[in-house]
Amino acid sequence: MGRVTDTMRFRIEDVVAKGGMVVKVKNESDAGLGISIRDYSTRTSADGFDDAVVFLELNDGKPMLYVWADINSEEPTNIIDLSGAHVNRRLATFKGHYYFKDDAGAKTLISAFEMQALNANDLERKLLDEFWDPRLDAASCVPWPEYEIVS
Repeated sequence: MGRVTDTMRFRIEDVVAKGGMVVKVKNESDAGLGISIRDYSTRTSADGFDDAVVFLELNDGKPMLYVWADINSEEPTNIIDLSGAHVNRRLATFKGHYYFKDDAGAKTLISAFEMQALNANDLERKLLDEFWDPRLDAASCVPWPEYEIVS
């Protein structure tokens, strides 16, 4: 299939000062998405409106953003891996209580907690990491705190 190139121009208004700027977004299906800003350029490009100072591409399954924030830099000044912004990375907030349980099953509250985790398994790992003490072994007489999730 042949290469498809689409270009769209936009005017962006300044949110603080009066005025704005014209930007061009160029979609090249075999490469990525380039954003050009009038009067901004890169070191190796001629001054004009065809030089992308921001470029978005898919690299090894990861969306990558390249920014040329310095006209004197030949290489991008910032490279940002956007894979951490995927919706499956959103943390849930869990609330609960730490407590000790005596032989009769009575609970003694230690404290409440609020913790972010990917899921219940991740939460359990984080809670164990918080209380784990490698100096203690299974024969220790130190009571082990338990937890419960309340929301």
